[in-house]
Amino acid sequence: MSQKNSSTTTKETSIIPIVHAEAPVEEPENTEETPEEPEDPKPKIVEECGETSACKPLKHHLEECTRRVEESGTGENCAEEFLHFMHCVDHCAAPKIFAVLK
Repeated sequence: MSQKNSSTTTKETSIIPIVHAEAPVEEPENTEETPEEPEDPKPKIVEECGETSACKPLKHHLEECTRRVEESGTGENCAEEFLHFMHCVDHCAAPKIFAVLK
């Protein structure tokens, strides 16, 4: 019986390959600098457009509506005022943003 076990072990060893770990490979450091992304001009332009003479009254209406809704607790919202204000801001900001992108 002991011979049978030794022959079985030999057969198993020949069928199942033995795998050895390889030495770790050191990767060279990446010396290339990643290019920094330019700062997005949109937030600054949008903020400036919100303060223009064309948009400032709409911003005031939006702020007044927001204050009124927060104080009253009714189901009212300021969606219309917000959309009018953002339309004005977008109308002002779009040509300036595209001019920067050229």
